[in-house]
Amino acid sequence: ISVNAPASLVRMVARVWKVSTSTNAFVLLEGPGAAVSIRPRLVRSRYGAGEDSLLSRREDPSHRSAKADQCDVLSAAPEGSEAADAAFSRAPRCAQVERTQHCSCEAGFHLSGAAADSVCQDVNECELYGQEGRPRLCMHACVNTPGSYRCVCPSGYRTLADGKSCEGFQCVSPECPEGSSNVSYVKTSPFQCERNPCPMDSRPCRHMPKTISFHYLSLPSNLKTPITLFRMATASAPGRPGPNSLRFGIVGGNSRGHFVMQRSDRQTGELILVQTLEGPQTLEVDVDMSEYLDRSFQASHVSKVTIFVSPYDF
Repeated sequence: ISVNAPASLVRMVARVWKVSTSTNAFVLLEGPGAAVSIRPRLVRSRYGAGEDSLLSRREDPSHRSAKADQCDVLSAAPEGSEAADAAFSRAPRCAQVERTQHCSCEAGFHLSGAAADSVCQDVNECELYGQEGRPRLCMHACVNTPGSYRCVCPSGYRTLADGKSCEGFQCVSPECPEGSSNVSYVKTSPFQCERNPCPMDSRPCRHMPKTISFHYLSLPSNLKTPITLFRMATASAPGRPGPNSLRFGIVGGNSRGHFVMQRSDRQTGELILVQTLEGPQTLEVDVDMSEYLDRSFQASHVSKVTIFVSPYDF
C-alpha cells in the first residue's frame, strides 16, 4: 500500500499476529494469531475496548452511527448453572426388543443409572476437555450447555465465527495536526494526512512531515522478542528521481525503550520490538523516514504507530 510523495512512493508494512487488511487504510497488517482490522473510527483487536481507550471520538451521542455502537463494551455471556437447569438431565428413549428394554440418549448425553430408572445426563465437554493432555475447546472460557458447550470471551471481546476465538474492539478517530503559521494538513484518507503546499519562502514548513499516517497493531502479552513489527520503505515513482539517501528514526511516543528503528536494506527501515511486553497496556511510537537527494533534504514521512497489548496470550 503506498502514498504518493513528490519524489517517491512511500510503502509501509506492519506485522502482527493475524492476517487482516484495510481497504481505506494506509497500512497492511498481517501475521498468525490475533484479529486486527482497521476501519474508520473502528479498530478490531485482541485488546478489549473496556480496559483502555485511545483516541476515542468526542461527539454528540445522537450522531453516533450503528458502527460506532459496536464500540461499546462487549460483556462476556453469563455462564449459567447446571444444578438449577433441569435441561441437563432428561428421560432416555427406550424400546422393548425381545423382552429386553434398550435405552439410548441424544448426542451430548450419556445413560446413567440402572435399566429400570436410567436417565440421560449431560456430557460436560468443558470438564472433559479441560483435563491435562486434551485439546483446547475455547480460546478463553468454556461454558457447558445441555448436550453441547459454547465458548465465551472476556469483557470487551466477542466470539468469532469459528465459535472459539475472541475479538475485541478499539474505537479510534485520528485527526490531523492543527495548523500553525504556514503549515497545515488535510486528511486524504481515514488514516492519513498530507501537508498542504508550503509557501516558496517557508523553510520551516518544508521541514515538517510531508505525510502523517496512523497505524494500529495488536500484540499478545509476553511475545517473544526481538520481532519486526513495522517496515517503512521508499521506491522511485515512474519518471521521477528517487532519493539517494534515507534516514530512519524514532521521533516521539511513549515507547520507553521498548523499540529500536534500524535499516534492513538501503531503502527500508524496520521498527523492532526488543523488550517483552505484558498487557494490558497501550504504547505509541512515532517513526520518521527522511529523504535526501544529493545530501539535500527533500521530505519526511511520519508514521504514528499505536500498539495495543492484550492482557492475554491471544
